[in-house]
Amino acid sequence: MLASISSTTVKRLIVFDFDWTLIETDSDHWVFEHLCEELYQEQLKAAGKVQWTDLQQRLLGELFKRGISKDDIVSTLSSAPFAPEMIKALQLMKATGAELYILSDANTVYIETILKAHNILQLFSGIITNPAAFDERGRLNVVRFHGLDKMPHGCPLPCQPNLCKGQELQKLIDSKAWDQVVYMGDSTNDFCPSTRLGSNDVVLARANLLLEHEIRQNPQLVQARVIYWSSAKDVLHITETILDSPLSSPTPSPSSSVSEFSQVSLTEPQLPLSTESKSSTLRPQIVQA
Repeated sequence: MLASISSTTVKRLIVFDFDWTLIETDSDHWVFEHLCEELYQEQLKAAGKVQWTDLQQRLLGELFKRGISKDDIVSTLSSAPFAPEMIKALQLMKATGAELYILSDANTVYIETILKAHNILQLFSGIITNPAAFDERGRLNVVRFHGLDKMPHGCPLPCQPNLCKGQELQKLIDSKAWDQVVYMGDSTNDFCPSTRLGSNDVVLARANLLLEHEIRQNPQLVQARVIYWSSAKDVLHITETILDSPLSSPTPSPSSSVSEFSQVSLTEPQLPLSTESKSSTLRPQIVQA
């Protein structure tokens, strides 16, 4: 089991996306879907037309005007679906001595509230996301991680203007002499960080979603071993087996095609078409190699 190697000196960094990766929903959608159907529909219609973080700030203002309180938002977030197998996998990863981080285009209030509800906030060494806070009136405000006052990050890959996940992951990679880095995600903006990993590292990509599409379209850009998963049960299995060693091996060479990479894709996730709400409203139909 993973706990059996907790005393080793392996330095492993594990970084997670949040929406549709750690939790089984999009937290931005979850709040409006459950608190105001009218604003939820407005959110869906505006996706891809307005910068996503700016849209959430405006809609949160409308939510406040309609009398939705801080307690309402916290209660709704606390009920967001978080599979028990995923929580167990996180606990096992932490037991090995790995450092866990979240790198997400959600916001600090959403992520921290959900993690606190499941008593796992303490598992993470850091959360990199859009800053958010309730003001003295109880109005939730969210701002871009990479604000308008900063120079554009200039990433040529499909990143959001407010957050280049690749750049932020690179800072974590450069902060220590890691033996291995693992990145886990599902969407288009998880592709850039996946390209920052080396041949000894691992990408855990959710099967049949947009990250897989990007990897299959550009396999030459990803040197890391790629493992596909569909459910939290798959992630727990990966944690107990493939990561149950000082270093995951064997590792394919950078020239390997995606179809040669190890895959865990036991069941297709039942996700809505809008899983990639922050950059696209369409879910691609992935053709398995």
